[in-house]
Amino acid sequence: MAVFMRVFLHLKKLKIPAHFMKFFKQTILFLSLLAFISTQSMWYDKPIEQPIAIDTLLMAVMAVESNFDTMAYNSKENAVGVLQIRPIMVREVNRLLGKDKYTLKNRWSKTKSIEMFNVIRSHTKNATDERIARNWNGGWNGHKKQSTIKYWNKVKKQYKKK
Repeated sequence: MAVFMRVFLHLKKLKIPAHFMKFFKQTILFLSLLAFISTQSMWYDKPIEQPIAIDTLLMAVMAVESNFDTMAYNSKENAVGVLQIRPIMVREVNRLLGKDKYTLKNRWSKTKSIEMFNVIRSHTKNATDERIARNWNGGWNGHKKQSTIKYWNKVKKQYKKK
């Protein structure tokens, strides 16, 4: 990766056209992701050691977040996996647990992602499905944010499909 960064910085100094730089960045991101995938055993989750809660809310959130795609990746937000978990969420879950149980790599695992969702759910005060979903989308005060109402409506729509 360091080699790519040096090449990128060199190309930047040469004032390469913006469309080529964008293509170069996307190619580097793709190659980096491919290299990561090829060195990890994340294509298949390991067997579940403990039962995990999967309910209608969780299914609806997974449908909205990724359409159940464990390989979903949003480069704009660095959100990955079936629940589109960002790095800040991993840090928050570890903070709540009081230990570094989860890593950024765990976001790609459906099982680990569900576990992280359930940690957030279990720490949500006055938990209702709406509050849990809106907080998942907008942080601890998500249930107070106007911007999460549209998200909650999408989740509710998925409820009706189940």
